[in-house]
Amino acid sequence: MESPKQKQENEEPQNEVQQPQTHLIQLDVEEPNEPPVKRPAPKTFGDLTIIFIFETIGTGLFAYGIVASNGSDILIAAYLYAAIFLTCKFTGGHVNPAVSFSFYCDDTISSWTLRIYWTAQLLGAVGGAWIAYLILGVVTSPSIKSTNIEWMLADLCGEAFGTFMFVLFIHIQVHEQTRQTNNDIAGIAWIALALFFSRQLSSHSGGCLNPAMGVGLELFEAFWLNDTTKLANFWVFLFAPLFGAYMASIFYNSIYLPLLKK
Repeated sequence: MESPKQKQENEEPQNEVQQPQTHLIQLDVEEPNEPPVKRPAPKTFGDLTIIFIFETIGTGLFAYGIVASNGSDILIAAYLYAAIFLTCKFTGGHVNPAVSFSFYCDDTISSWTLRIYWTAQLLGAVGGAWIAYLILGVVTSPSIKSTNIEWMLADLCGEAFGTFMFVLFIHIQVHEQTRQTNNDIAGIAWIALALFFSRQLSSHSGGCLNPAMGVGLELFEAFWLNDTTKLANFWVFLFAPLFGAYMASIFYNSIYLPLLKK
């Protein structure tokens, strides 16, 4: 008869043989390698308040610049540079609902944060128009010169394609995989230059490429002059840039980035 100690010694080698076998079985199990789902970082109330304040100020500055520029592409690009320089550390320097919408489509910001951006941008555009009137005595807004089908189609295509190019340049600059320069000053200049050239694609509509400017400035002019006919074609300045921004996000993530990785 074996003693308990001898019985334990005889059973230990069996346990040592079984343990590696179990371990090997675990190693043979293939776990699915799924890419992590991108989730926007949650914003606190303080973060959203800062975004709202600075986005309102930045968009207001840009709106003032559009009115004060008298249509000069160089001055408009310069005012955009100033607006982004002022706000980029706090909000990313969107000052454009189409840009914010594109980053929402890119899963960079949440739907709630997008609403904060849009509210601030529209308020900033109206406020900037009001300040421009107080200082310069000028009331102006983007306008559609003709309502015939050919002209309206040109306006829609120009605003959409111009915004597409402008927002695509922004995506290229702000994402680390494709960034052209790590210098903030040069990066903002790159974006301002993109606006300058993108405006040349929408001469019919004045190169708005910004729903806050198109809708906000028209709202102020219609209210101040008591002329609601100014709002007849605001949908061109609203939907065409948003569509162009959406397509820019899709193109950047689905075509531009994959081609660079080949």
